[in-house]
Amino acid sequence: MISMPFYLAHGAGAGHSSSFLQQLNRALLSSGIESVIPMTFDYMKQQEAMGKKRPPPAFAKLIPEYEAVISKQKKSCVVSGKSMGGRVASQLSACPMVKAVVCFGFPFHPAGKTEKHRLAFLQALQVPCLIVQGTRDRLGGFEWVSQQSISHLVEIVWVEGADHDFNVLKKYNRNQDDVVNEIAATVVKWLQNAL
Repeated sequence: MISMPFYLAHGAGAGHSSSFLQQLNRALLSSGIESVIPMTFDYMKQQEAMGKKRPPPAFAKLIPEYEAVISKQKKSCVVSGKSMGGRVASQLSACPMVKAVVCFGFPFHPAGKTEKHRLAFLQALQVPCLIVQGTRDRLGGFEWVSQQSISHLVEIVWVEGADHDFNVLKKYNRNQDDVVNEIAATVVKWLQNAL
């Protein structure tokens, strides 16, 4: 059982109502994480209230917003996020209460633009970081990522055949529930070793 609070931030385009994050939240709780706390950025709260899509603010504004939420608790915690939310979480490792970072579908680079990579975000890590990544992720697939130099604090677990949203091809005979349950079990096992 992981008793430390586990904060989970959403991605840029979909909030916590996305089927993936709802499934992941349930699976993490079922797998042994005692408390999963959704982290919803202000722009997403406004988007959900108005029913109108809007882009996130400048990335630098999201970091203090996430930090303010975890700082209120003044407890050791794990920060995590899907895609953009994981990228923001990776920037919180210097906070004294953060003991580990977990990223689901880390956006290593914009789709098709490997020259605009975001590897520097991972070089500044000060705590262990788990990245769960699909081998077919257009924002950082296996072939490109495996050729990069990444911090020794990062462990990457690959989900065979999965894309950025962890959908897998039919030939793998696994549905979204199977994949999400596998991800949750991997995260809990990793946290038991990392914390």
